[in-house]
Amino acid sequence: MAILLPSEPAAAMMSIGMVRSANDLSPAFSGADQQLRRKGSRYALTFTMPSMEYVEAMPWMADLGAEGQTVVMDVVQPGLDTGAPGAPLVKGAGQAGAALIIDGLTNGYIIRKGQFFSVVSAGQRYLYQAAASVTVAGGQAMVQLQTMLRRPPNDNDVVEIAQPRIEGFVRDYSDPEVGVDHEVILSFTIRERR
Repeated sequence: MAILLPSEPAAAMMSIGMVRSANDLSPAFSGADQQLRRKGSRYALTFTMPSMEYVEAMPWMADLGAEGQTVVMDVVQPGLDTGAPGAPLVKGAGQAGAALIIDGLTNGYIIRKGQFFSVVSAGQRYLYQAAASVTVAGGQAMVQLQTMLRRPPNDNDVVEIAQPRIEGFVRDYSDPEVGVDHEVILSFTIRERR
């Protein structure tokens, strides 16, 4: 079971990385370059936490250092008021490709281009980003995605729009630096499993 990292304090900075599965094709003799989309592209987010007192940082250090465990962390979207999206769920099992139909949404709600959301399917979170803005009508919306769906979701899987989260293994966890003032600075990357 994944370790849920604390929501406070929020990350001071987040860097958005992508682990791409697309194939780039360059012909040997003239012709245009091509890119073939494939499912499997996923996110790797690097978080820099604000300075914390050592005692406050202890649970963070323990959770981030746990080997073989995945962690779950809130995705930072500064200045974006996610409002009241409703109770979003996947509408229909077996969806594939680069779009997702969501229902249970508040009419008139706008999912913005570039907005993150996560889908919880079979006990695992998958992070996605909207490729275009869409306004909810009739309680549902078809959201175009930056990447292809990595796993066909089940009908009524939970979609986290109000507070998306990333789930994955901790990578690039810098050794915690403890200052003479007992302040700790933490930096780490969470990379989605698949």
